[in-house]
Amino acid sequence: MIGKKTVAQPLVLSFAILSFTSCANTPAFDEAEWLKAIKAQDLSSLYAPHVNPDGTFFNPWNSTAEHFGSHFRSGRSFDSFPKEKYTHVSNDYSYLADRDFDSISYVGHASTIIKMDGETVFTDPFFSNRALVLSKSVKLKFDYSKIPLRPVVLVSHNHYDHLDKKSVRELIKKSAIFLVPLGLKDFVAKLGAEEVYEFDWWQNLEIGPLKYTFLPAQHSSGRIGQGANSTLWGGWLIQGSKTVYFSGDTGYFCGFEEFGKRFDIDYALLQAGAYEPRGFMYYSHMNIEEFFRASDDLNAKTTIPVHFGVLRETGTEPLLYTLYEIEQFIQQNPAYQQRIHSLRVGEYLGVK
Repeated sequence: MIGKKTVAQPLVLSFAILSFTSCANTPAFDEAEWLKAIKAQDLSSLYAPHVNPDGTFFNPWNSTAEHFGSHFRSGRSFDSFPKEKYTHVSNDYSYLADRDFDSISYVGHASTIIKMDGETVFTDPFFSNRALVLSKSVKLKFDYSKIPLRPVVLVSHNHYDHLDKKSVRELIKKSAIFLVPLGLKDFVAKLGAEEVYEFDWWQNLEIGPLKYTFLPAQHSSGRIGQGANSTLWGGWLIQGSKTVYFSGDTGYFCGFEEFGKRFDIDYALLQAGAYEPRGFMYYSHMNIEEFFRASDDLNAKTTIPVHFGVLRETGTEPLLYTLYEIEQFIQQNPAYQQRIHSLRVGEYLGVK
């Protein structure tokens, strides 16, 4: 077994070395060239084979990342902002017991709880206080007793802050049904789950009144004991009386345009955190301008930002800066006022 020190020290040392050498030797990230590369992506590649001969997965629409390189230079500073305006709020989640009250709750990071048509759906439940060697800056106790039996749990990929073993085990006690990407069924089943379904992109399954479809995303996978990209990654579409899209972790890519054409999306839960340093995060995470661009592509009636507020990853922006930067963007672009609905950690939105 690898101890925490054994894992943490190489990670910290590598980050420090890469940060120093990259800042010294690489130019600032070229946003215009990156956007040009995205717009050149072929939508048909979203349906193309995405498995290498060795069984690992890849994003078939984009090999341009290698042309941009990865470095840690941020090239920006962050304004001071009123953090207290965006801090988490307390929530006992007692309303989850009401089958007739449809809602979307933001629990922090990529964890949301969707109540729709009498069903309870979790996205990437991460209620532990650590993700491998990273400790949450905001530690919240979650009361699992408030969760109705047989919730559906959607997993986007195997990174520790999205597939949390402690949270999975607790939800197994509630007889949860797990929907996971290719390569993760055995992992979740070994934790004790009795009902696990594994998905490739575009595959779907109906459970009760809801239909779940696994969609492409621009990301990667990796976990100790699982080789790099040996399991798939993606986002989820939930269709019932409303249509809800959860992006999972993703960079900005042609998929949003395709999803907007194919589906009538009522609510989009879009990744909007850990986006700096831009030259390192650009391929896997969206910055705020891309968050708004993706919302436009999806033509979502309401877009809710997620993936911020409790855990500092390799992103260098302040923990709650997502909400501040989105608010500033809307002030300069008021047409978005009715379409973007930001939630603080612990807040929820009634779905009508």
